[in-house]
Amino acid sequence: MDEEQRPLLTLCKSRIIDSVSQVLGDKSQALMETLSSLCSFYNATDLAEFLFSEMFDSLVGNDEPWIVFELGIFRDHKKMIEVIAVKGNITLADSQSSGVFENDVVICKTSDEAELAIMRWHDSVYDESGRFQ
Repeated sequence: MDEEQRPLLTLCKSRIIDSVSQVLGDKSQALMETLSSLCSFYNATDLAEFLFSEMFDSLVGNDEPWIVFELGIFRDHKKMIEVIAVKGNITLADSQSSGVFENDVVICKTSDEAELAIMRWHDSVYDESGRFQ
């Protein structure tokens, strides 16, 4: 596969941290099953728009976080950050402490903010010579 045709980012369910306060509908349950596998995105715009989509919001739409997702770099699987979503915002937490975000956390309230934060992280931590082949 041509390097330019490979996805840029990945997203998958990492862990459940609390009980769900609402019953998941069929569409949310199907999305949860999909996100239990590695999902890939070709650019940060698509990923950010997905994280702020109505479909994703209906899955995570509580006021309190209950699930954590792992966002990774497709070409370097050792590089990842956590995504914690609640209704209206997405928190990106850098558990590897790369120093990209102040105090290793950034809260995004729009898809544009998320896209910028994701790309800032990606561009800071991605090392082409160290990528997963």
